[in-house]
Amino acid sequence: TDRGDIEDLSSNKLSPKSIVDVAPEVVHLSRFAASYRLRRDSFLPTKASLCLHNATVAENLQCNALSRMWKLVASMLDGSCHEKSENMKDHCLPTNAMSFLLFPTLKSLLIQRADAGDVQTCVAICEVMEVILSPASPTSKTNQRGTQKSATGASQETLLPGLELDLVREWYLSYIELLQQMCLFSDATDLIRNCRDPVINALNQQSTTIHEACSLCKKPIQGVAAYSTEGSTLNETLLPTAQRVCKSCRRQIGRCWICHEAVKGIFVWCPGCGHGGHIDHTLEWFGGRGERTLRESCPTGCGMYFDLADK
Repeated sequence: TDRGDIEDLSSNKLSPKSIVDVAPEVVHLSRFAASYRLRRDSFLPTKASLCLHNATVAENLQCNALSRMWKLVASMLDGSCHEKSENMKDHCLPTNAMSFLLFPTLKSLLIQRADAGDVQTCVAICEVMEVILSPASPTSKTNQRGTQKSATGASQETLLPGLELDLVREWYLSYIELLQQMCLFSDATDLIRNCRDPVINALNQQSTTIHEACSLCKKPIQGVAAYSTEGSTLNETLLPTAQRVCKSCRRQIGRCWICHEAVKGIFVWCPGCGHGGHIDHTLEWFGGRGERTLRESCPTGCGMYFDLADK
């Protein structure tokens, strides 16, 4: 059921009776990930406006309970004057009756959604409400129960008293893992890049390795061995190069599927057969930049259809 756009739900293609809720918390995970707004901008300048937008998204997805939850948070934000003060110190000091209820209610909502397995909503609330405080936040002296040390040694804590940063971090890590498992890599990267927690934010700073395999025998490819000496020690290093030979089938790999020459720049490959080549030759085969599509099938004839023309 986690397929298509929100507009698809306006038709009667998906009725509540036709949906089998094997995992109700992820039925619309990709739609929520694409439609939720988590950070303020010129169109949604306040946290309350973000909540109302997310309430509309949940209502369109026929998730009425989530829609009411977002509307409740928006009403409490307006009633508590949480956003009127520019000084973060005042955010932890109740100014009216609604202010006393805001933080305990948010904490209860987060725990309730976490117990239901809905880590997406937990992370969305944390992002909208900016629950994770930056290490240099002025509130660091007012909330001691959630305080931890960040990777840089600075004080790190949450906005809600009694809500441990370790628990919030587990929600983020679980949600990011879900996004990656569903191939929603752009949404996962955006969340990691904008998270205030240094531990989560550092996930994008780790090196990325792409493992190659021979397009003929499908065995892993290793680079060419380069040797260097340091004193009496002989060191071996694997250097990636296009002019390599598969050690299993002895076939030269890394050749362009159009000109049959070694590729020494950007390499574009077919996900079906593993062959590839120069990006310029590939774009020329499929139609080129800004031109209409000439061909849609792999040049090797493997049967894979795709369009690399730059629209």
